[in-house]
Amino acid sequence: MQTILHHNGSGNLAYTGRLKNREVHRAITLHPVKDHRQMYRIHSYFKNLRIQELRERSLDLHREIALAMKELQVPEDEIEDYKLPGDEPLFPAKIGDPEYLGDNKILGAPLDMNRYKPDTVEDIVPFDFISKSLYSASHANPKRRIEGPLREALDDVIREVMEIINAPSRQRGRVIDFNELLYGYTRLQPLHGADHVLDLLLKYRRYRGRKMTAAVRRHAYLQQSFTSMEIREIPMGDPPPPEDPEVLDGAEANNPVDYDDFDESRQQREGFLDKLNVREALESGLMKLQNLPKVLNWGDDGSEEYPVYDRRIHFIMPLSGRQETFGRFMKNYEDIVLKTNEAVSLIVVLYLDTSNPLDYKSTEDLVNFYVSTYGKDIRTVLMGTETFSRGAALTEGLKLCSPDDLVFFIDVDMMFNFDTLRRIRIHTIKYHQVYFPVVFSEYNTEVVNGDDYNKLLGEKIEEEPTIDEAEVEEEPVEEVEKTEKELINLKYSKDITNDNGYFRQYGFGILAIYKCDFERVGGFDLKIKGWGMEDVQMFETLIKSNLTVFRAADASLVHIFHSVACDKTLERPQFLMCLGTKASTYGSEKQMINYMINHPEVMWPPEQDVEEIEKKVEEEKKAEEERKAEEQKKIEAEKKAEAEKKAKAEAEKKAEAEKKAEADKKAEADKKAEADKKADADKKAEADKKAEADKKAEADKKAEADKKAEADKKASEEKKGAR
Repeated sequence: MQTILHHNGSGNLAYTGRLKNREVHRAITLHPVKDHRQMYRIHSYFKNLRIQELRERSLDLHREIALAMKELQVPEDEIEDYKLPGDEPLFPAKIGDPEYLGDNKILGAPLDMNRYKPDTVEDIVPFDFISKSLYSASHANPKRRIEGPLREALDDVIREVMEIINAPSRQRGRVIDFNELLYGYTRLQPLHGADHVLDLLLKYRRYRGRKMTAAVRRHAYLQQSFTSMEIREIPMGDPPPPEDPEVLDGAEANNPVDYDDFDESRQQREGFLDKLNVREALESGLMKLQNLPKVLNWGDDGSEEYPVYDRRIHFIMPLSGRQETFGRFMKNYEDIVLKTNEAVSLIVVLYLDTSNPLDYKSTEDLVNFYVSTYGKDIRTVLMGTETFSRGAALTEGLKLCSPDDLVFFIDVDMMFNFDTLRRIRIHTIKYHQVYFPVVFSEYNTEVVNGDDYNKLLGEKIEEEPTIDEAEVEEEPVEEVEKTEKELINLKYSKDITNDNGYFRQYGFGILAIYKCDFERVGGFDLKIKGWGMEDVQMFETLIKSNLTVFRAADASLVHIFHSVACDKTLERPQFLMCLGTKASTYGSEKQMINYMINHPEVMWPPEQDVEEIEKKVEEEKKAEEERKAEEQKKIEAEKKAEAEKKAKAEAEKKAEAEKKAEADKKAEADKKAEADKKADADKKAEADKKAEADKKAEADKKAEADKKAEADKKASEEKKGAR
């Protein structure tokens, strides 16, 4: 049954995780989707599901056609050109036409668990048994946990099976839910596909008529078939500048760009294909594709080749100490780059190793020697005594590069050859793709060459007869003389076997990327110090970006074995990662099994040894407890000293505050006394001013009285004279 509205209560995180779940597949509408990027992702996911449904329908039709032709006794080779009544072709479109429906011989193959017929016992592909664990007869570890890819594949297969079973549920009035995978068998045939036999525990629920619920078990026989090969073109040029679309359109109209994948001349390509007699086969299979890369077209258009192999690669190498290992790397670099004029530059970011301080100057001298000898671009960035950080070192090296430069992050333990440079150039596409090679990591040479690890005690290994001892006369084979480049490649190549090493699937430190793409994703987390973690975070960042991450095994990149010392001061995730790397580089599972069988005392020690071991463990435990107690005591002392320092600082701060308060109080008193003195002076001046005014008023009054008396006297005299 479908859900009309499936609501996710995670807010902005809704539908940002895994979409492969039953609720999402059953929903008609999803809510809420608040980010246009998530909307595009969901849209693309459901479009892919629709494409998958159409492909399955196409396969069903091809199988029905093949079955009908078999009933009509039409040979397989004639089905492609078979004509229906009325002279109507069964397959009107042929290879190369846009409407071509595919090869019925491949797509119409019937479902059959036994369609692969092995010629010998060694060719038989056995099933692996699936329960709570995975049991395998062909794996070095016969019982192991179910790997993530297989678990996801089984989830997808079971989900599709349940969708097929529940397709008619509306008409039948019942729903069948998946409950549990009880057990199963699986195998992978590289030429045909994957076979699964699954025992499923289901829950049957009838909701129409007589309602009921019951547990049922069903066996599912499933086959995932491989179809024919498809080729898609990935342009290797730069994208158009977004700011100048009109100028670019005009330029493209006048000078159309033809992308190419290789730098060999057309004559070289023709000669190679003529020798293998595959040109006609390739053309017939590729004609149906439009806009093919020029390497897949054989037309003489006179256009220039895309200069893939002229690109300069900038090696950036962090280095701390290890001068002897650096000398080995420089010999490799000399033979591959310096003597052959390859377009490669080297930037060494050098840290001072306090345990080997002389390596710092020796490394500088060695770089100067190669620069003076060859005059090539080898630069050093001197970091001195700064704390080593691989991410910071690579970032410093990148500062010497321009945004359009192709950079390759490499370690001093790596060995490379010409094939490495070729793959870096063709697998790294600016603005589109970055290259994370899966390098081959050597095991411990003592383990690889040690008898304890490679054979059981008393076992005699039959040596193959030498040429002199062999009685069979072999026809002389003309040896093809190798070029100097091929000889150098052989010198810097290793024998890739399971006993010599392994491909480091979880190593992400070696990376080819354009500087502009590196800056667009934000670069390294410079807070990470010491060993590891910065490469994993960069890988996760690039996976989440809009850049394609191309990751493939590269046998030309070999990590030379060296002992790993894990610093206990590292952060716990870094320390555990370091321990995992140290364990994985020790030897293969087969070699470890041989050693355990040859030395059973490792697994089952004698009683005396057990007592000694227990005693030793007890002593180590006691020493560890004492060490922890000492560390705790030291921490307590540091804490106490810190508290005392803090109390002293607090007391000094309080004394300073009291001193300041006293000074402020005195200043306030002085200010008040000054104000009082000024007020008294103002009061006295006011009194003096008032007394002066009163005196003046008294004088004016007396003068007025005198003037009046004088006037009265004068008036009296005038009056007397008039008489």
